[in-house]
Amino acid sequence: MRYNIPLFFVKEGRKQYDPDLGIWTTGESVRTKKYGNITHMSAERQRAVFGDVKSDRYVVRLQRAYTKAYDFIEIDGKVYTVDAERCPSSKQSLVVTENGGN
Repeated sequence: MRYNIPLFFVKEGRKQYDPDLGIWTTGESVRTKKYGNITHMSAERQRAVFGDVKSDRYVVRLQRAYTKAYDFIEIDGKVYTVDAERCPSSKQSLVVTENGGN
């Protein structure tokens, strides 16, 4: 199994209200690059695990678990949120869904 697909764990900057400007401002986002193995989750497996099927659900596997806080994952410029997470020993598996997906 190859862990050769780049992905980014993104932690958005802190939002705070600027009373002088009268708007909400956001600090810089922190993007951490990792490499993983990404595969599409089959419909049968999705139905067994989640009880539904979404066409844009993927399994992301990392050789070493990413333990820092993050808001979302970015793969090929698309934003994904985590549906489920497993950490057997030092490895990590994430089931992710593309934002705006069905």
